[in-house]
Amino acid sequence: MPLLTKARSFFRNLFFFDRRDSDLDQELRSHLEMLIEENIRAGMPPAQAQRAARIELGGSEQVKEHVREVRLGNWLHSVASDCRYGLRQLRKNPGFTAVAVVTLAVAIGANAVVFGVLNALILHPLNLSDAESLYGIQHGNEASSYQSYPDYLDLRDRNHTFNGLTAYNAGQAGLDTGENPSRVWLYEVSGNYFDVLGIHPYLGRVFHDSDEHGANSAPYIVLSYAYWHTHFQDDRGVAGRTVQLNKHPFTIVGVAPPEFHGILVFFNPDFFVPIVNQEQVDGENLLSTRGKRWVFMTMGHLKVGVTPAQAVADLNSIGSYLEKTHPRDDDQRSFTLARPGLYGDYLGKPMRAFMTGLMMLAALILLAACANLGSLFAARAADRSREVALRLALGASRARVLRQLFTEALLLSLVGGAVGLSGSVVLLRALSVWQPFSKWPVHVPVNPDANVYAVALLLTLSEWNPLSGRRQ
Repeated sequence: MPLLTKARSFFRNLFFFDRRDSDLDQELRSHLEMLIEENIRAGMPPAQAQRAARIELGGSEQVKEHVREVRLGNWLHSVASDCRYGLRQLRKNPGFTAVAVVTLAVAIGANAVVFGVLNALILHPLNLSDAESLYGIQHGNEASSYQSYPDYLDLRDRNHTFNGLTAYNAGQAGLDTGENPSRVWLYEVSGNYFDVLGIHPYLGRVFHDSDEHGANSAPYIVLSYAYWHTHFQDDRGVAGRTVQLNKHPFTIVGVAPPEFHGILVFFNPDFFVPIVNQEQVDGENLLSTRGKRWVFMTMGHLKVGVTPAQAVADLNSIGSYLEKTHPRDDDQRSFTLARPGLYGDYLGKPMRAFMTGLMMLAALILLAACANLGSLFAARAADRSREVALRLALGASRARVLRQLFTEALLLSLVGGAVGLSGSVVLLRALSVWQPFSKWPVHVPVNPDANVYAVALLLTLSEWNPLSGRRQ
């Protein structure tokens, strides 16, 4: 059959199904009348001729089903018909439908919420390019990443395994924009911070290594997008404006992109300032003090082809040099690498253990839901045994009946999955805007993304298979 003819037949069968069925009824009646006339001419009485013709033709509904099955596009119409019938069956049993949907919604929603938190805090904590190669440096003998600023400079300048090392520290200061002075939270960052992380400004510019020329030499501010939006009302002329930070003049040079909130997952700063201006921000100058570890974290991207083990060996060789050149009693200078998003192993290990427990709990909820649904469907299958037997007696094939049961199970799973996903999205978004401590910029950035939706869909389909199996 030519492709054009097939296409025309497909669309006729799909959009003019009732007309095609009417033509089929008329054709069957004509064929039956022809058989009756042949039997009468063969000498049969009219009643016997009609009975013999019907026996020879077979069940009309069965004949119709066979004809429909060979039509192009019939499968799509059959699916639509199964869906309509399945929805009617579910509406006829509101109690069963409600219990099954709530059970599915709780199981799928709980797993979607837990996965959303796991995805945001553990799997993809940093919204950065090449985040998989970004590592923070912490001390080998403790789960701490604090360095002195001179040690940071030595690590930055002497290592051979990182594409630049940057450092930052969190702090608080007073900001006066000329209207309402307030206490703000900020990151003190090295001049190469934005360049190492590959962050491009949303507005204006960011500062660079070339802006630093010693202590208090770079009085610049890069606002976070959220702070610019809430405190400067999206004023695009903010770049170049001078404000007072701890009564020192600082110039706003730009605004960070909306998706960037710093590196520490739970802590969203209001803006970023160069770390060389630490004296103006913190009230003391520790840039030359090697014995004071106050720089919160040092981090960078590994060079292509360099393994974490090679980087640790390189850092430890620098540590040995520092021990000999600048001996110190408070610690040994050995290092390890950790992911920076959750403050290395200090929060990373407890958080991973906590999330593992939550995932196990969510999995148990899912298993309990499967068991409860199994009991529900077993009871309903017993109630529908007469219906199935009647449909089989009327000529419906086993495959046709099973397909109808599969469709009903799929509809129920989709409704339960949609309700569960909707609830999980609402809860995750509420967690994202929740600020448990009013004095601290602590946030839980767990807004759902495509990964969460994909997992919810997978859970919905995984529930469908067991449900459809139990209905048999």
